[in-house]
Amino acid sequence: MLLFVPALTSMAQHKQQAKLLRKAFEENSTEMLFEFFDNWANEVQSNEKKAKNPYVAEAHKVFAAFYQPMQMVKRGTRQTMYDDKPYYIVQSSLWKICMTDVILYKQEEIDSFMIARILPVYADDTAYQKKWLENLPPDAWTDFWFNYYNDWGPMHIPNTVVLSDVAFLPPVHIEGKKVVYLTKKYKKMLDAFLGDNHVDLGENNIMQPAFSKGDSRAKQQFIDHAAHIYYGHWGGYWQYETYPKAEQIIFNPEMNRAVVLFRFVYEGGQVILEKQNGEWTVVDTRFIWIE
Repeated sequence: MLLFVPALTSMAQHKQQAKLLRKAFEENSTEMLFEFFDNWANEVQSNEKKAKNPYVAEAHKVFAAFYQPMQMVKRGTRQTMYDDKPYYIVQSSLWKICMTDVILYKQEEIDSFMIARILPVYADDTAYQKKWLENLPPDAWTDFWFNYYNDWGPMHIPNTVVLSDVAFLPPVHIEGKKVVYLTKKYKKMLDAFLGDNHVDLGENNIMQPAFSKGDSRAKQQFIDHAAHIYYGHWGGYWQYETYPKAEQIIFNPEMNRAVVLFRFVYEGGQVILEKQNGEWTVVDTRFIWIE
């Protein structure tokens, strides 16, 4: 006689995973921790094939080319934070997908755009135009005006939001690494497990970010055996994603150039990609802000 054993409901599976994580920590078992992550990886997988919207479909391809944690090097070192981590925690949503009139990255493009866009503002003062141009160092247009598709600066080019709050589980295939996606359910589970025992921002010195302490610190270090996570700079939250994290993807009208606005721990910037021979390729990366 065959017995029918129903599959675990989503809620039951969630409770089982939370219990496994607590037990793994209590027994200091990396084997059980890896089991928790393996279960997570099997439960939530990429939705690339379900992306029927052409902008979302193309955004998946852009992300796959953009996402290079092993190449995101710690400032002042030659090592990444993720070399020895077996699991990557990848975002499961994207804030915005936008369109813009033009995406520039070559110096001659930026120069000609600057002349066409900025100089007419000073059309009645040619002396000021000349002084303004002569006093700029060679890379000033690239470095200072590089935020032209953001919401500040005189070179701002308006963006049109195509989609926002996109359910986005992009494909990630990196040799030797396993991928889990940070769904709302798993974020809530990790928040409950880690707690929020921390040292406040600036408590020790003005430049010190908030950081975990006590039991929260011990649990963070335990999770670190599988995946590297950070406590939030301002305090009161965790940053789980294996960086870089894409926040916006902006396309030009031909959809052969794209800009990814990204976060990398406590700073961020932008990556420009170009479609070359049918494949998205990174052509420029810049850090432009820090918390």
